[in-house]
Amino acid sequence: MKIIDFIRLLLKHLTLLIVVPLLLAVLVLLLTSKPSLKYTSQTILYTGLASGSSIEMEKTFNYFATNTDFDNLINIVNSRETQEEVAVRLLATHLLLPAADPKYISKKHYDEIKSKVPTALYTYIKKTPISKVDNNVMPLSNAIPAAINPYQYEKTVERLLQIMRSSNDNYIYELLNYEGDDHYSLKALSTIQAVRINSSDLIKLTYTVNDPGICQQTLLIFNEICIKNYKTIKENRSDDVVKYFEEQLNKASTDLKLAEEKLLQFNKSYNIINYYEQSKAVAVVKEEMGVEYNDKKAQLAGTEASVKRLEEKLRIQEYIQKENNIVLEKKKLLGDINYKIAVSEANLQSNKNEELLTKLNSLRKQKETLAEDIKKSVDDIYSYQNSTDGVPLSKVLPDWMTNVVEAENLKAKINVMDQQSRRFEDQYAMYAPAGATIKRIEREISVSEQGYLELLHGLNQAKLKVQDNQMSSNLKAVDPPYYPLSANPTKRGLLIVIAAFLGGIMTIAIILIMEYFDDTLKNVERATKKLGLSPLGIIPKIVLNPGDYNLNYIQKRLLEIIAQKIGLFLNYNPAEQLVKTIVIFSTQHSEGKSVVAGNLAKTLKQEGKKVLLLQEHTVQQEQIKQRKFPMIHKILGYSDPRVDLKNSFLAPISTYLDPQDYSTYTLNQSFYESTNYKDLVATTTLSLNHKPDFVIIELPALLYNNSPSHLLATADLGILVCRANRVWTEADQAAIEAISTLSRDKIKFILNGVDINETESILGDLPKKRTAFRKKIKSMFEFQFFSKNQI
Repeated sequence: MKIIDFIRLLLKHLTLLIVVPLLLAVLVLLLTSKPSLKYTSQTILYTGLASGSSIEMEKTFNYFATNTDFDNLINIVNSRETQEEVAVRLLATHLLLPAADPKYISKKHYDEIKSKVPTALYTYIKKTPISKVDNNVMPLSNAIPAAINPYQYEKTVERLLQIMRSSNDNYIYELLNYEGDDHYSLKALSTIQAVRINSSDLIKLTYTVNDPGICQQTLLIFNEICIKNYKTIKENRSDDVVKYFEEQLNKASTDLKLAEEKLLQFNKSYNIINYYEQSKAVAVVKEEMGVEYNDKKAQLAGTEASVKRLEEKLRIQEYIQKENNIVLEKKKLLGDINYKIAVSEANLQSNKNEELLTKLNSLRKQKETLAEDIKKSVDDIYSYQNSTDGVPLSKVLPDWMTNVVEAENLKAKINVMDQQSRRFEDQYAMYAPAGATIKRIEREISVSEQGYLELLHGLNQAKLKVQDNQMSSNLKAVDPPYYPLSANPTKRGLLIVIAAFLGGIMTIAIILIMEYFDDTLKNVERATKKLGLSPLGIIPKIVLNPGDYNLNYIQKRLLEIIAQKIGLFLNYNPAEQLVKTIVIFSTQHSEGKSVVAGNLAKTLKQEGKKVLLLQEHTVQQEQIKQRKFPMIHKILGYSDPRVDLKNSFLAPISTYLDPQDYSTYTLNQSFYESTNYKDLVATTTLSLNHKPDFVIIELPALLYNNSPSHLLATADLGILVCRANRVWTEADQAAIEAISTLSRDKIKFILNGVDINETESILGDLPKKRTAFRKKIKSMFEFQFFSKNQI
């Protein structure tokens, strides 16, 4: 849909678009003729949660904790328990008032509550007056009227709360939980708005109700109850923490004392004055004794080894004597050999003989060998006669005696040290488990002491928190609720405007929905999609009052365009003198095919062509009686939908065609067997004196009559006529499909009875008187801003 089409659619229903919003606006105006006046009051509470002083010196500002505190306070305001107590206190105030007081409740609402409250409830409340002796409750002095005894008021509130909580079918419970009451129901009190003012310490409570006194009084009670509940919750929570720390501190103190007593008894049982000093002294003595013991053992080992070595030296004296004898014998033998060598050398000088030389060499070798043996024996004797240090054996005996005595002394000392070591081992056997036990007891004492100190610190912090909560829970009403003197401005005007606006929007929506779901053929574009055929032209609806449009010109021009398209499609050439057969048909009755066929024949004849029109003899121009202009159309401003019966387009055929130019046929066997127009003419009384250029044959409705298939197959052009204001059904499509198999390419359609504005798709701008302003507006909606520019 184009913008211009949308504008035309709105202009078509302009009256409806004006009437519906106007009616809705008038309806709202009537319904709000007696508005219920509302009064609004406000109060502001100072909390000190964000910037208030604190007893905790190291306390820093915590954004999230502050927001949580504000959320808690607002939730307390909006809690059911708070609302119930406020409702009961408000009810108690009104019940105890001796008479209506505008400062607290108007006379109208006072009479209403008096009439609604059961008499038994009044009797129960006032049967026992309360005096100041019953001062076990603290009255909320700021929210109690001067005419009411504050102690009686508190007792009444207590009784009403007991009644309400006793069951769910008593009057107080129903009054608070049913939504019909405007003052005491929880629904009414839940409309109180509690908001934080920006990022400050202030909370604003706003309440709107239909009574100024009730409005102010409700907020006063709300202030008192919120301050009380918030203070109670904060302090009770802190008191519980303090009690917990005190209980745990007493328990930790008892455990610490038991552990210390246990350590004292253990030290007494083992005679321990200072375990660590005593154990340290024992360890030092034992370590020194261990070092000395090891030294003695080493000295003893060395002395015993020296004694053993000296004893071995003393045992080889006999061996030395034997070696001396052997050395003497070897010396004697060496002297003999020297003698023999000297004799041999003398003989050899005198008589050099080989045998003597050999003997001399042998003696010399024996001499050398014997000399070596003597030298070795002498060395051995010397080594045996002296110690490893070169000490003569004569001095070894005194050393041996000294070492033996020293070894005996060391053995005696080591025995004594062994006895002392066994005593130390016994002492260690006692101190080892005692140390572990003392360590365990001391750990117990340390844990108990640390726990005690932590709990003591926690108790101090909790007490500081109690003091801090007491300071921070002291809410204060810095701006008490005021008494509203004037009612709130009503939204009557806004409601009227909204009603009118919604009425217009709903009307436009309904129009668009109807247009969207309109399934009629309506225009050429939609008909082409539904029919699946090519358009030949359109015929506008012949209305009684076309307005400023020149309907006769439009009709004539559209017929001329149709005739031109027919000539182009049939490739008509007068010189060929060929007869062109045109079949006009429809699927339903009253589609306008007879009118279209007659006017098409008239147009062709006016163009100088010879035309023959053949129609069924039952087709007659029905005499249609003109209906009255529908009243609903007049009221809603729609154009006159009636048909102009006097229009020349609907005139009988006989008024514009000669008798030899048209005839009728009968639906019989000859009609169904005909193959061309001559077969049909043969069944009529018409005698052709000339050869026509165009033969227009009108067939009966396809859904109600059969059609001559051979005639359809041989026809040069088939024209389907259908109304624009009808829905194209599957039966219609099936009828077209049945004949289109014979001559699919030869079938075109003419859309009859379209809206006159739809003809612009063929004719362009329709001839009509338009002001310059209207032309400008139309060009704007068509986005034709430079349409007057020429090349």
